[in-house]
Formats: sequence, structure tokens, C-alpha cells
Amino acid sequence: DKNGDNKLDFPEFIEMLEPFGLDRTSAKVLFKQVDLSGDGRIDFDEFVDFIYSRTYRDLRRTSSPNDRHSRLSAANAVSTKSENEELWAACKKVFQTYQGSDERFEGKDFRKLCTDCTLFDRRFTKNDVDLVFAKYKPRGKHVIEFPEFQNCLRAVAKKKDVATAVVQAAIAGRESVGVDKGRVTQAEYVRFHDDKRTYTGVHGANENHGTGENEIDPRVLEMLRAAHVKQEEAEELDWGPVEKAFYSFCQGDMCLCCKEWLVLCADARLYILGKFESADATAAFNKVKNSGEKRIDWEQFRALCFAAALKRERPVSEVQSRIVEAAGGTPLGQRA
Repeated sequence: DKNGDNKLDFPEFIEMLEPFGLDRTSAKVLFKQVDLSGDGRIDFDEFVDFIYSRTYRDLRRTSSPNDRHSRLSAANAVSTKSENEELWAACKKVFQTYQGSDERFEGKDFRKLCTDCTLFDRRFTKNDVDLVFAKYKPRGKHVIEFPEFQNCLRAVAKKKDVATAVVQAAIAGRESVGVDKGRVTQAEYVRFHDDKRTYTGVHGANENHGTGENEIDPRVLEMLRAAHVKQEEAEELDWGPVEKAFYSFCQGDMCLCCKEWLVLCADARLYILGKFESADATAAFNKVKNSGEKRIDWEQFRALCFAAALKRERPVSEVQSRIVEAAGGTPLGQRA
């Protein structure tokens, strides 16, 4: 029912029967049989009678054994009809730019590109971008190549209900601009983060601290301000192994639901009686997730680690290390 009138007209009926290989003449005869009222449209009751009729059973029985797989493939397929072939060259250059020096295009790169191109809206959200990426990436891998990237863009267009060429144009427009390094929320000055004279340990020796993708999330800064924490309580370790651990706890996609978070807390031995229990973990999860959504992405998970650390009254480095260890990695505190 493409037009939403709760009835099937003849073109919609033909499209529904397309997997069965029915020719137009036969479809017309069948349409008249199903349209008992004779008004030229099939209502829901007529449709139900047809689905449970012998005619429909015969159609299914005489169709190819591979039809079910064909229908599933068709349902998941992304259309190439509304795209502009000439724009793919520019899109490929942008894809290569966002790969970076390691020539790996990961989920975070796709999310960053969608952010820079302002593709997010009410139809296509930040949770959707991870689902799209997970759908088209090869099984067991965290990176995609350009053919998978093309399918991702087609899926984004389908989700936004626009022509693929519209999304292509938005991506191609980044060719002369490159990666946007300035799209960062300007947070209020916080002494223990912005005053490098207060840094200790590896942070004190790192001239690049506070720049790039590891910059402290504004949500985290707000938590630190509210909790009046000292600098050493907020000290971080390398987030790379934590990100890998995060994806290992995600079931089937690149987002984490509250149930998976509670399992992670148990496996990582994050619970502390009277300080950080399952109810506290749930409250922390609800605090960082977007309103109306049930899952969180990697950036929200980083904020969640800080929330857990503050509630546990322990450094976030301890939370990081426990999570990595729970995923089968070497605890960060034991690294050279």
C-alpha cells in the first residue's frame, strides 16, 4: 500500500505479485477475482481472503524454490535507479579522504562523514548510521570498501526517503572541503582539563592532549563539573582497546542496548554493593542515551564509562581496564 489509502490498486497489486512471475494479463484477471466489491481497489478484508485462498497457495507452490530468497533479497536491496553515476567519482575521493592515513573506513568515519554533510534528520538518526554501516560491512570485519560504501549511501537515501543522487551530492560536496575538524562543541573552561599545568602522568607528557577525536565529550565535562571531581579521578587511558571491547558486546550491530550494558557491567565486575548496582547502571544508561531511543553508539558509551566511574567513585581508567579485560583483552593497567 504505497499511497497509504489502506487499499491496493492494480499497480500496487502487480508489484506485490512480481516475485511470482505473473504476466500483466493474468494479474488483471486475478485482480478482478480478488476485488469482490468491483470498485477497482482491494481492501484489507478482500486481501486477507486472497492470502488464505487456494489461488494464492497454488501461486506459491508453482513458483521457483528460490523465490523466498529472491523476495528477501529484494526487500533488503537498495535501489540504483535514482542515483547519478557521474557523482560516484567525487564520492570515492571523499571516501578515500575520510579513510585517513591508515586507509581504513570504519563506522566512526562513516558517522563523522554523515555529521559533516549534515545528513541527520528526523528520518535518519545517529543510531541509524551505525545500523546502516553494520548491515553492509563484511561479516567479522569493522571496515568497508567503496562498493559497500555505495550501498550505505543508497540505504541512507532510502531511509531519508530521497533520491540517492541527493545524498551523493551532499557527499561529493565535501571533495573540496575535506574532513571538518572544527565541528566541535565549545565547552566551558574547566581547569583540570584546559590548564595543562595540572596534567600528570602520560597526559602531562602528551603535547597533543585535548585535541582530535579523544577530546573530552561536553557531556563528560558536565558530569565532572556536577561531581566536583579532582583531576586524577578523571584520568583516561587509551580508548582504542575499549572501543574494540564495546563492539564485541554489541549483539549484531554497532550499538549497545541497556540489557547488553547490564551484562557488560556484570562481566567486567563493575558493580559495587551500595554504590553502583544494576539500578544505577540503568540510570546511567538512560542519562547518556538520546530521548526516544533504546541504544547508544560508541561516543555515548564513552560518556557512559565516565558516568559509571563517577558513581563508583573510582577513576575512569579502572572502568576502561575492566571492560577490556571482560572482552578478553589484556587489562590496560598491565600494558607496557
